[in-house]
Amino acid sequence: MSSIALSALGAEKGTCLSHALNKVWLQTGIQGEGEVFILENLPNGLVALACTGGEKGKYLSHALNKLWLQDGIQGEGEMWILHDKGNGNVALECVGGESGKYLSHALKKMWLQNGYQGEGELWAQKSTAAFESLGAEKGKFLSHALNKVWLQNGNQGAGEIFVLETLPNGHTALACTGGETGKYLSHAQNRLWLQNGVQGEGEMWTAHDQGSGNVAFECLGAEFGKYLSHAFAKMWLQDGYQGEGELWAKRNA
Repeated sequence: MSSIALSALGAEKGTCLSHALNKVWLQTGIQGEGEVFILENLPNGLVALACTGGEKGKYLSHALNKLWLQDGIQGEGEMWILHDKGNGNVALECVGGESGKYLSHALKKMWLQNGYQGEGELWAQKSTAAFESLGAEKGKFLSHALNKVWLQNGNQGAGEIFVLETLPNGHTALACTGGETGKYLSHAQNRLWLQNGVQGEGEMWTAHDQGSGNVAFECLGAEFGKYLSHAFAKMWLQDGYQGEGELWAKRNA
């Protein structure tokens, strides 16, 4: 299972598939849990899209030839074929009674299109995650809420949700959601702050997989060799990877 958001392409670029308010619609940007889905892998290569937040327990459904939120997986109406279109883009095809129809955002509405027609049925799949501190700060989460970089007690919502953007050479950028949409976690000028967009290496990180779903984030550029640290219950840049103080557990947002 992975935590994702689906961002529309084409004429609706800038909007995202949302289950907020218990409906299926297009939201401007990723505002929070309402735009985050858990991608569940099912037998025979099929997938299901589980809601998070207030709609937890519901699934994106195409049953009865409409788009809605179903309580749990009742059958093929909550199952989809995920077509990889390259460059991180995907298309979602129905199975069962709606076989051959695709999840569409064309004409700025959410509906089922007969066949794959083009960008109206194309989505950018974005990985989302929250990051929990380990060690002495276990239970606290990396937060961008209130337009600052700090440790929040628990995962409270949009302020702790980041979009993981894959950059050339395998590097990563951490994009904010919610009120800080458009800002990125930055280590430029040897400090931790939120930068408008990716300006350069100051917003680039090397995500080191430490096993068991845990990661450590190493800086690039002038701060190369320093790591994103939560040690001593503060957010700062540590010289090298010293241990749990620089270790984060990647959680579904």
